[in-house]
Amino acid sequence: MGKLESKRVEDVQLTIPFKPFSIVTVSLPAVSLLYCFLHGMLFRFSEVNETVCQAHNIVPSISAVTGITPGAYFWRICIGLHATPRFAVGFMHYNYYIARISYVDREFRPLFKKLLSLNFWLYTIENSCLVGVTYISNKENYPVHEKIFVVFMVASCCYMLLNTLIYKWTRTDILTPTEKKSLKIKWIMFACIMTATTGLLTAFILHRVFCVAYAFSFFSAFEYVIAYSNMGYHVSAYLEFKNKSILAADLISDSVYTNGDAPESNAITQDSDEDRNGSRRSLRIRKKGAGESVQ
Repeated sequence: MGKLESKRVEDVQLTIPFKPFSIVTVSLPAVSLLYCFLHGMLFRFSEVNETVCQAHNIVPSISAVTGITPGAYFWRICIGLHATPRFAVGFMHYNYYIARISYVDREFRPLFKKLLSLNFWLYTIENSCLVGVTYISNKENYPVHEKIFVVFMVASCCYMLLNTLIYKWTRTDILTPTEKKSLKIKWIMFACIMTATTGLLTAFILHRVFCVAYAFSFFSAFEYVIAYSNMGYHVSAYLEFKNKSILAADLISDSVYTNGDAPESNAITQDSDEDRNGSRRSLRIRKKGAGESVQ
């Protein structure tokens, strides 16, 4: 005997295609960051370009432009709206890869599951740290802000590399055009982030240790490259889920016990449906009460 379980969706109240969902979600930090940058450069130039060692600077950091009002309010609202659905996408990715485990050699599946769990937690940590650096600004608590930013960078880089490898691992040798496009975007965005991270660290050392003029400008420029490359990487998820939608509906489960033979399982399913219909008719008869006729 075995158990067959099928699920069906009924009474759909809301349908959101994943492609516009992903574009809107990623656009929230993209647009708000651009607004904060332009507002800071146009109206608060001296304030946002101030540095610790008073070195010349012409490009403000992300922390500087998102830490002044009114841009800070807009940035925090957008990140709050952006981060919440991203947690759900983390679960979608996990289940998506689990469903493709058949592409992984049987001997490597235990390792695959462990790496997939690590991938999920790296994604969750990255998203959580994004919220952390947003709501704990460098002006309010710089030591904590700095540490959260470091964790964000490490988790982000590790996630991108591991997720890209897992994506390739769960494919055949011959990729579809959509798979090629998704993999290409992932590798390009990852390469941009790693290159920018190297430049960011170099500029940070030059600024903090040697107080080189305009070193912090390069640091800030690399920050923006990292931020938008990160967004570009995550928006590629729409290629994996482009045919899916987010639903608000009733999920109905039907379970049937069989001996594994498809024809018999169909018969059992039909019998079960008839039994249920018969039970419903009997229930209606009993509800009629004594002395009432039932058609």
